[in-house]
Amino acid sequence: MRAWNDLKLTPAERERAIARILDAGALPRRSLLAELRTVYAALDLRMLFFGVGECLFLALVAAVLLFIPMAAAVPYENMASLLFLFSPVLYALLTLFTAWKEQSCGVLDWLQTCRVSLRETAALRMLVFGGISVLTLVPANAVLWALSPVQVSFGWMLGVSLSSLFLYGALSLMFQQLRRRAGWLMAPVVWTLAGLILLSVPQAGAALLQVPAVVFFLLAGGWLAVYLLELRRFCLISRKGDMCDALY
Repeated sequence: MRAWNDLKLTPAERERAIARILDAGALPRRSLLAELRTVYAALDLRMLFFGVGECLFLALVAAVLLFIPMAAAVPYENMASLLFLFSPVLYALLTLFTAWKEQSCGVLDWLQTCRVSLRETAALRMLVFGGISVLTLVPANAVLWALSPVQVSFGWMLGVSLSSLFLYGALSLMFQQLRRRAGWLMAPVVWTLAGLILLSVPQAGAALLQVPAVVFFLLAGGWLAVYLLELRRFCLISRKGDMCDALY
């Protein structure tokens, strides 16, 4: 305080001087794309999925095995609710299986020796998982549309699936801010409970069928923006302590 007083600065001048010092010393803010490019340059796809490659296959098989009995048991009038519930299943299984495999097989310890943080690695993986899910939803919806007795358009089904996927992705990232295991498990639990409630109300499925496809695509665009913002926050958030604690 004495040093500041020796300069004979007014309170306003002192605050401006402090702000300039902080701005000069602060690291420049980087975009999400720049951060993920840095991660990919340090870890190519082979290293990014080192030790967890089989999780991709297991998640796909598990998603199919879960969908077949549910599709057979759910009445046709609840098809919209079932589609909304199951569209993010592959994404959820990919993230859960990968997190479990890393911790149980010691891959997490290896990742901590890399130049990039665990959060940045997880963010790039989630983006890849999202892309895989979108690419899978297109042919899956085409098959369902061809086999479904309900007269709805393929665009409507795809809009429902994409809005559901991006909504789940955004919620999952929000829950992961809670730290540790609860963040990874809370989103699937909440989504499953909400989906079962939706399936138990036939009027909900009928109401979804009345919503135009353009509305679902607008919702998908909005939730995609929220997902990317949450992914940026997840990747660039100020980290304190051990990153392992932040993720698991």
